Formats: sequence, C-alpha cells, structure tokens
Amino acid sequence: MEKILEKKREKKYRILGIAPYPNLRNAMLTTAKKYEEIELTAYTGNLEDGVQLALQHMQEGFDLILSRGGTAKMIEEAVSIPVVEIPISVNDILRAILLLENMTEPYAIVGYPNITQPAHILCEMMNYQMNIITIHHPAELDEVLQRLKKEGINFILCDVITETVTREAGLEPILILSGLEGIESAVESSIHMCRAIEEIRAKSRLLAEALQIKATGTMIMKKNGVVVFSTYNKENLASVTAYLRQLMQDARPVPAKAFYRIDRELYSIWAEETEFLGEACFIFCLEQNPFPVGGGKHGIRFSSYTEISAMYSSSFYSLTSSARMMEEKIKLLNQNTMPVMILGERGSGKNQMAAKLYLESSLKKYPYVTIDCQVINDRTWNYMVSNYNSPFNDQNNTIFIGNIQALSKSRQNQILSLLVDTNAYKRNRILISCSQTLDSDEEDPSKNFIDYLSCTTIYMPPLRELADDIQNASNLYLNTLNVELSRQIVGFTPEALMLLTTYQWPDNFLQLKRVLAELAMLTSTAYVQYDTVYQTIEKEKRQYVPTTSAMFDYDRTLSEMTREIVKVVLSQCGNNQTLAAKRLGIGRTTLWRYLNEGI
Repeated sequence: MEKILEKKREKKYRILGIAPYPNLRNAMLTTAKKYEEIELTAYTGNLEDGVQLALQHMQEGFDLILSRGGTAKMIEEAVSIPVVEIPISVNDILRAILLLENMTEPYAIVGYPNITQPAHILCEMMNYQMNIITIHHPAELDEVLQRLKKEGINFILCDVITETVTREAGLEPILILSGLEGIESAVESSIHMCRAIEEIRAKSRLLAEALQIKATGTMIMKKNGVVVFSTYNKENLASVTAYLRQLMQDARPVPAKAFYRIDRELYSIWAEETEFLGEACFIFCLEQNPFPVGGGKHGIRFSSYTEISAMYSSSFYSLTSSARMMEEKIKLLNQNTMPVMILGERGSGKNQMAAKLYLESSLKKYPYVTIDCQVINDRTWNYMVSNYNSPFNDQNNTIFIGNIQALSKSRQNQILSLLVDTNAYKRNRILISCSQTLDSDEEDPSKNFIDYLSCTTIYMPPLRELADDIQNASNLYLNTLNVELSRQIVGFTPEALMLLTTYQWPDNFLQLKRVLAELAMLTSTAYVQYDTVYQTIEKEKRQYVPTTSAMFDYDRTLSEMTREIVKVVLSQCGNNQTLAAKRLGIGRTTLWRYLNEGI
C-alpha cells in the first residue's frame, strides 16, 4: 500500500502550453519549474496555428491546455480536454502603459473586452485619461486603426490578435504581455482542476484502451462539433473530424449506418445519438472498408455527388434535347425513393439517366453505388450478397444495378430476393438498368424486378429515333472536341450531316460519341466533309453487322411477325401499353388486338 501511495504522489499532471508569442512560452516553462506536480510542454502558436498544435498533440495524454486570449478561446472550442486561460490583469496593462510614460506621442488601447475591461478599471483607479476602443470581431480592426491613424495616433497597446493587423496598418503595436503573477495563478488553477478530474481521466484512459483493442475507431462529438472522446488517431484525423462535423450539420437525422468517402478512402460509419452532460451528441464508430480496393474495380464503385456530377456533365447524353425533356419526369420520380427500372438498348443513356436521378434526389449527400453486372466477378458478388459491409445492408444510398441482363438467371433471382427479403429496396434508392434488343430470344429479366419491386419504368429511345439530337448534340460536342484536340471545326457539310442522321447507330450514344471523336481527328478543314463521314460510317457497318436480319425469323406469316414485334416493343416499354402503342404508331385497342387475337 505504501508503494502505491508513493507512486501516486510521484505522478505529474501533464500540461500542454500553447503560447501566442515566444516570450510567453519561455515564461510558462520558467513558472512550471516551481511546481513539482506538473510537467509542462509548451509550443508557440497563435490563433489557428495554436488550434492545430492543440489538435496535433491532443492524443499524447495531456490533462489540460494552458493558453491565453483569443487563442485559448479557439482551442477551447476545438478540443475535449479543459483549457485554462492566462488572464490579462490590470498590472499587465499598467506595465505596458509605463513603457510609454516618457513619450509625448498619443496612444490608444485597442482590443477585445478581456483587455479593455481591465483598462477601464485601471483608468478609474488611477484617474487616467486614455483612448480605449473595444472590438468584438477582427473585421472591425481595419476601420478602427485607419481612423486612429488619421487622428495622429501612431502607437497601439494591444494583444497578439491585434498586433499583426496594427503593424500592417502602418502603426506601431505595443504588445501587452502577461506577467509572472498571472501565469502562476493560471498554473495553480490548472493544478486544482487536474486534481478534481484525475479519477475521471483515469477511467477515460481505461475505456480508450478497451476500445482500441478493436480495429474500429470511435469518436464522440457534441452537435456543436466539439470532440468529447476519440480513439481515432490516424494521420487523417483532422479530415475525419471535419467530415463528421459536416455530416451532423447536413443530415437530419444522421443515418445509423452508412458508407462515406473521406480522403478518397471508403469508411463504414455507425452513428448513434445520445447525450453528454445534458447536451446532444453522437457516437461515431469508423471502420475503413477493405473492399473494393481502388473504388471501381471488379464491377462496383462508390462515388460522391461531385464525381457523379462531373461524369454526367461530361457525357454526350447531357447535351441532348432528350435529356432536357426528361427533367420534368425526373422531378416527379424523385418525389419519393421508389425503385426505377431504366430500359433501352445499349448506349442509349441508361447510365446517365440513373446518374441524373441521383443528382436531383434528396439522397445526393449520400454515396452513389454503381454495380455493373457485366464485369462483376465472384469475389465482388460474394461481398455484395454475404458481407455485413455490403451496400445492400446500408441505408440512404443510391444503388445503381446496371445491365441486369448480363447476370445468370440464378443470380438475378438471388439479388432480387436479397432486395426484397432484407427490405434493402426500402432502405436505399434502387435504380436498375436492363438492355433490350429485338433479337433477344430469352425471357426479359426486367419483368420480375418490375413486378416484385413495384418499379417505375423509364424507356430510353434508341438514337435512330432521335434525328434532331444527332444533329444538335453532334454540333455541341464538336466544341468539346475542338478544345481536347486543338481543332477549329465549325460544323458539318449538309451531305455529311445527312449521313449521320440516317445511319441506324446500333450502339447509340456510345457509338456516336466515338465516331465524332474519330471524325474530329480526321478533319483538317473547317467543316467535316461527306467523304470522311462516309468512310467512317462504312467501317462502323462492318463492325456492327445488323443482327436483326440474322436473328429474326422471316419464314412466318406477317401476322406472326407483327405479333412478335409488338410483344418485344411492349417489353422494352416496361409493359406500358400506352407507351408501346405510341412507339408503334397505333392505338391501344389495336395493340390489345395484336396481343390477344393475332391477325
């Protein structure tokens, strides 16, 4: 027992000193030597620099922070350990005034209330007449100093906050220094405070050690952004802290679990609201998501609003009148977070439509998760359907499942079951795309998703039905190509444009964008010529051999062929008979007759 007590008496309280100016740091270190109970480590840093120093050394086990003036107040707002402020006393101001006692030039005292209040007391006690000006914000300084300069005042008694601005204004600052008695008083207050909270700090350290056994980082933060407790000590601590503060401000309510990208790394963050000493706060548990490495490999990518916005604005589809015509429908669809099935041929803008739905939705502050079923591998698949960090186990994300037609029948059923059985489609916004073509003889995979998820459908028409878009968007895209390729092309000859608008474009916008880039590279004149377009289109025809004639069975009656075409178009329109009839140029009654009676 005696050894334990002896060890306890030998324990020193660790104090972090943040001095706004070097002389104060030296005075702190000198004063600390008088007290055996403390171990003081001091650095020099004013205002924001002081705050950064405090945050940088916050995890080193200091019991409290000792600072002065505005720097102390800023540190107090940023850290969770106590901050003791070295006061500016009447004696400190009197010593500064005595330096100017033998000078004949007038001077003024300019500062925050912690300086001007004791200055007023001094004037009242000593019957002094001094020009004392109180400010409450740095923005007031310029006007005050310029006015004093015009009045012939060249010397300003001030603290460190005002010193730099005063010098920049062409005036001479006289810094009000803290005397040893004020520093000693602050150190003694620090010792009393350390004694009072020693037991609480010990328990906190034990709790931190227990939490650090797990890989998860924990941060407890008040709603005003003050960190109460943290075991997160990685290099990007400042970025993570700032991100969590912003999350509390942006999200109402903060989601219980969600994925976030911080400094290009993906984190799973659990959040729980609680209270600390009567104030609302959040407990955040952060775990860096180990998969997928690189963000976009193996068919899955987590993207932010900024990244998706840049992708969409640089897309060819965003230049089209079709995109502008869809804006009103997008607003209507985004009034809720119901699933959406996007139908259309390859390259018809389905990815861009999904991106636009996200960009205009209420969930745009949450991640956008893209799952490309065409390139997904077994590892990614197992991650999605089995891992507790799967985006399907999350909430408030927008999950775009692209090209579901590329999945096997069993995997289509598995992912549909996952969406339905776990209510993932209710906790997240699910967007799905399915590429459909006339020559497909397999069952349309979109039907089950539409039925079981109650999807709203959007049909993306093929480019061959958008002659105006081919003309207008191609001319707009030339401007982008001129910048990228250092060209000065102003348009197409009428004959060249006719070739573009009459070609069938089996790969739609993807193909047109690539062809336009090739035309721009091959063109050295002001206008793209007919021959250049003709040669490029002929090459495209060889690459895209029409599949409809090869796959479509013409050895049937006209009635049978018409009936099949009607069924395919209806499927492409998500079984929307009104839309299908409009595409076919017939009435709904005729459509019904084709489907139910034949011809």
